[in-house]
Amino acid sequence: METIGIIGYGSMADMMVQKWLDKGVLHASQFMIHTRSETERLQELKEKNQHVNICSLDDISASCDVVFVCVPPLAVLDVLDQLSPAKTSLHIVSVAAAVTLDKLMQHTNQPVSRYIPTLTSAVGTGVSLVAHGETTGQEAQERLHRLLSAFSIVREVEEDRFDAASNLTSSSPGFIAAIFEEMARAAVRNSELSLEEAYEFLTYALLGTGQVLVERGLTFAETVNRVATKGGITGEGAAVIQQQAPQMFDDLFTQTMKKYAQLKSQIDEADKHH
Repeated sequence: METIGIIGYGSMADMMVQKWLDKGVLHASQFMIHTRSETERLQELKEKNQHVNICSLDDISASCDVVFVCVPPLAVLDVLDQLSPAKTSLHIVSVAAAVTLDKLMQHTNQPVSRYIPTLTSAVGTGVSLVAHGETTGQEAQERLHRLLSAFSIVREVEEDRFDAASNLTSSSPGFIAAIFEEMARAAVRNSELSLEEAYEFLTYALLGTGQVLVERGLTFAETVNRVATKGGITGEGAAVIQQQAPQMFDDLFTQTMKKYAQLKSQIDEADKHH
């Protein structure tokens, strides 16, 4: 029976543990959790699952098969340095942006992988991005894919494409919500609709559009063509988006990729003074 370590217990760690428990993939006794502060989330988990083990980093090194490091990017390398040498192979999975596989491998001789989660996995969908270090064996890779497939679609992506892919998986729920927030407020400014009505209409339109795309295998362009008839009202609106959105999204990628680069530089600088 495999033992899963969790270091740090924020929202994403809680989502992962709760989904594994809800799906029956893992039992509470298979978790070993270490965190510097006992959060409300962790207290609730312990109340509902008394067999969860709250333990030290040394315990995780000694007993776990795989450990998910769920701490902020600038804290990941410190955590790796604090892990005692494992008696057997310990698969270390970093759940942090901008901490590269090379950087992880400089701080441990254990097999490493990166995993970028997404908020939508809380409802059993969305894409989990993974990338593996060169010393991570097939068995460890397959175990990670099996665990993550309990609540998501797992896609392995080359690390040099990780940041852009993260924009489309992990960050996109926030981007989409920001876009629809502005559309809802525009509806209120330009009509007698209330904000609550706009939210409801757009939320169900978003849900239905996603289902149509997945279930019928339509592309975005095909969906636009089906709804936006030539010379029609929807076509007029789509034309505005097609004219103005490219620059907005180019700016979005420029800014986010710059932020990834800045974070990597901060990690490198902190590592030099470690």
